[in-house]
Amino acid sequence: MKPGDIVEIVPNPEVDWMDRYTNCLFEVKEAYDRRCLVRMLNVSNKERYWFTEKENFQPATLPLIELVLESLE
Repeated sequence: MKPGDIVEIVPNPEVDWMDRYTNCLFEVKEAYDRRCLVRMLNVSNKERYWFTEKENFQPATLPLIELVLESLE
């Protein structure tokens, strides 16, 4: 995981409330050994950031990216 990557939440994140955001995309802004700073992409507040464990994210799949892009049009 590196800055600029587009990621999504893993199927079973460490934190239960993250399940609500499984259809969201995030852009990695900063990546450290265990944590990362990500920005939510498909929300009205484009400046919404999370600082959390890297294990909660995986590279985004192409169908999810296409779905989100369609919703933004």
